[in-house]
Amino acid sequence: MAANLRPNLAFQKESIIMQHGVLTLLVETLNSLIQVRYQTTKASPFDSHDVIMSVLLVAIFTYATASVAEVMLLARESPYCTTLAGSLRLFAGALAAISLLSILDPILGFITSAVWACLFMAVAYESRKELGNILGLVTRKLIDMFTRLAASVRSREEQPNQPRV
Repeated sequence: MAANLRPNLAFQKESIIMQHGVLTLLVETLNSLIQVRYQTTKASPFDSHDVIMSVLLVAIFTYATASVAEVMLLARESPYCTTLAGSLRLFAGALAAISLLSILDPILGFITSAVWACLFMAVAYESRKELGNILGLVTRKLIDMFTRLAASVRSREEQPNQPRV
């Protein structure tokens, strides 16, 4: 059964580049539409939609961070959390686009936010095993690091003070 598992094509290098391009096009288009909508008013989206703009900034920061993490994991050919980082990147990018859409059309933004939340919950549920493996690996590494640190401190305490020459 394990022999039938194929790598997810959504997280291959060429696909990731295409996804970055699509997200960039979508965000730039929505941003341009928002500029057109707000060009005749003195208010800015930061004034009238402060919560949405905060969500947008967090989503873009998360997208960028997850993208860097995914590239680093792909470069190391790490079996851990490549799909988790990719899923986080995709969902953060979608949240950024939905945030911009919510400024343009609140009803459509609400509907897509509801769909996004359902998909996010489904992927989070499916990723629980991988997340558990990652947390277990991190826990083992931390315990090993603290064990070595404690052994190093004990070995220094056991050595008698020797004069410096």
